[in-house]
Amino acid sequence: MRISVAICDDSTEYSLIVTEVIKRIVNNRTNVNTFNSGQDLVQAFKESQFDIIFLDMEMPEMNGIETGLKIREMSDKAIIFYLTSHKEYAYESYKVKARDYLLKPVNFSIIKKVLEECLEELEGSSNYLDVKDIYGTIHRIPIDDITHISRKKEDRRLHIYCLDNKEIIISQTLESIGNRLSDNKNITKSGKSCLVNINNIEKIIKNVIIFLNDNKEEASRRCLPELINKLKIK
Repeated sequence: MRISVAICDDSTEYSLIVTEVIKRIVNNRTNVNTFNSGQDLVQAFKESQFDIIFLDMEMPEMNGIETGLKIREMSDKAIIFYLTSHKEYAYESYKVKARDYLLKPVNFSIIKKVLEECLEELEGSSNYLDVKDIYGTIHRIPIDDITHISRKKEDRRLHIYCLDNKEIIISQTLESIGNRLSDNKNITKSGKSCLVNINNIEKIIKNVIIFLNDNKEEASRRCLPELINKLKIK
């Protein structure tokens, strides 16, 4: 999982300093993007949401609070840290549900600490699929436990099947779930309406996939050759 970081500060010099500090800490584990205005950050966030944001509190035209509120209209998942020279802004940061505020000049050890905590949290979450079922219950499913995810014709909903024979029904599209699982190389298509976990396939007979728990699912002719090839090199 490649994590994206944004730094937004109207001081280009300070942005570069923080960027270099972050790159020293995370090496190649993240993409780091810099912005000099809240407007530019908000526009970029619309196109590609960032996981972690270091946001200057005092900026012209659109300040840090206004920028943070705009971000929150689009996502409640982004982790926001405010950069400020004034302690009194701490209370205002609560409106944005910011993780914390960091007093300028922020030193290396502080950024290292908060970044490592965030990376551990975000990288750990990539091992799970968080979904809400049709009854409103939220499930955190270990991806390793999923055998397949199939859209059924009879109800046009997604059915998530697990090794322990648990079945969770959700209303999301297969495309949206597929996008969330795109970083996991073990998840692949077996048909237009089905994703399977290669690691939980026992064997394939003709076009029938047999999972480790003996559940079965049919593969389409179009997807079958690639599926068999991935199973061979697993």
